[in-house]
Amino acid sequence: MIRRMALLALLAAALAHPSSAQGELAAAFASQVRTDVAVLASQPALATWQRSHTGKLDLAHYETYQDPYEVDFTRLDRWCAASVGESPAQVIRAALFYVPSAARGALPPLPEKEDATLTRACRMQAIWYETRAPVSVDAVVRELSSSWGQPNGQSAEPDIRGWALWKGVVAWHRASMNVWVADDPKGWSDSAGGPRLIVCARRDSPRDPDFGLRWLGDTLEDQAAGAAAQIAGLDPKLTAAILHCDNGRPGAEAEPLRASRLDQCLTASRSLPSPRRAAALLLADSYIACSPINFERLIQLGAKSGGPCSKDGPTYSHNFRDQAEKLDPQGPAGELAGLASLADPCSLKGARPWPDLLVEKGEKLLGEFPPDQWTPWVHFAIARAHAVRLSFSYPGGDPDEEGIHLTRAAMPRERHVAVEHFERFIEQKPDVPESVFAWQEAWRLLAGLPPSQIHFGCGCE
Repeated sequence: MIRRMALLALLAAALAHPSSAQGELAAAFASQVRTDVAVLASQPALATWQRSHTGKLDLAHYETYQDPYEVDFTRLDRWCAASVGESPAQVIRAALFYVPSAARGALPPLPEKEDATLTRACRMQAIWYETRAPVSVDAVVRELSSSWGQPNGQSAEPDIRGWALWKGVVAWHRASMNVWVADDPKGWSDSAGGPRLIVCARRDSPRDPDFGLRWLGDTLEDQAAGAAAQIAGLDPKLTAAILHCDNGRPGAEAEPLRASRLDQCLTASRSLPSPRRAAALLLADSYIACSPINFERLIQLGAKSGGPCSKDGPTYSHNFRDQAEKLDPQGPAGELAGLASLADPCSLKGARPWPDLLVEKGEKLLGEFPPDQWTPWVHFAIARAHAVRLSFSYPGGDPDEEGIHLTRAAMPRERHVAVEHFERFIEQKPDVPESVFAWQEAWRLLAGLPPSQIHFGCGCE
C-alpha cells in the first residue's frame, strides 16, 4: 500500500513537473509492475487478491468496450472477473481472473449447486496497466530490464483489441508469462482520450475454442459425415474425396472437379434404397457446405434456394438434408440429418428466434430416437441454445437483437436447464475437446456469470 501511495505521489509530481520527476516515476511504475507480475506467477485466487488489494470488482460481462482496461478477446469464454484500481493520477490497474482450468479426460467435479461466491475461486491469469501520465516506454523498459534482463521477445501475440496499433512494443517471456510494454498513440480505449502507456502481462494459456462457424465443434461434424458415408456405401474413392473437404483453401481443387464429385454423389444416390439414399444426400449436403460451388451449377444439380435471407441473394436451402430426414425418419440417416441441422442453427426454419427453434428440434430428436452415440451431442446443442437464450438477456449479448428478453424470473430456469444438459454431455463425452468448453460453461453458469457470448448472428445483411 505504501508503494502504491508513493507511485501516486510521483505521478502527480510528474504531471506538475515532467522534466524532474519522469525518471522517478518510471522507477516507481516499474517497481509496481514487478511486484504484481511476481504475484501473477503464483496465480492467486480472487478472494486472496481482494484481501490485500482494494479496487472495484467487475464480474465478467459483454460490453467490454466501455471498460477502462482491456481483456484478452481470445480468452473471454474463461474470463471471470476484474479487480480494478483507478487513481486521479491517471493510472489504471486491472487484475484479471479466470474460471478454474480443466483438462479433457480429467475434468474435476462441478459444483453441486449454483452459488455466486464460486467466483472467489477464480484464478489470476493476467494483469493490465495503463497510464496517460508522461512516462516513456524506454524508461520503463530500462527499469524492468535491470531485474529481468534484456527483453527476449514474446511467445505469442497479445490478443488485445487494437494491439496492432501499438508502437514501440517490447516484450519478455519469462516464468510461463508474456509481459508487454508499449505506447498506444491513438488511445484505443477512448473514454479518457489521448495516447497511453500500456503494460500487460498474461500467463501462457490456450485460446478459447472457436465455435463461430462450427458451433458444436469439429468432432461431431467429422464423425457424422463419416457415419453418413458408411451408411451410403458409395464408391470408396469418391467418398474419400468428398470427406476430404478443401473448404476453398488456397491451392484447393478447381470448381468443376468439386461440382463433378457432387454430381456423381447425387447420381449414385438415385438407385439406392431409402436409408442409403438418405445418407448419400446428407453427404452431398455436407459437401456443399464446405466446398464452394457456383450456385447456378448447384441449381442444375437439384439444389434449391430458400430461407429468410434468400432475398439478399441465392442461399442454399439444405433441401438435400431435408429430403434425407424425410426418407429415413426413424433410421440412422434421418437421425444424422436432424443432428446436422442442430450443427447449423441459422438454417433452422421457422418464424421464431433460432435458439427457440433449436431447443424444439433437439427435444424432438431426444424423444424420437433411443440413446446412442449421438445423444450427448443433442444435449450439447440444447445446452448451448439455452445458454444463448440467457446471453441474449444481458446487455450487449445479442448480436442480431433477436427479441429474446427473458424476465428476471425466467433467467434462473434457463441457466438451470443449460447446466443440466451440459452435465449430461460431460458425463457421456468427457474425453472430447468440447468437454472442456462444456465444463467451463457449466461452471460459469453455476457461479452466476453470464454464459460465453456467441460471435455470430443469424440475421440477414
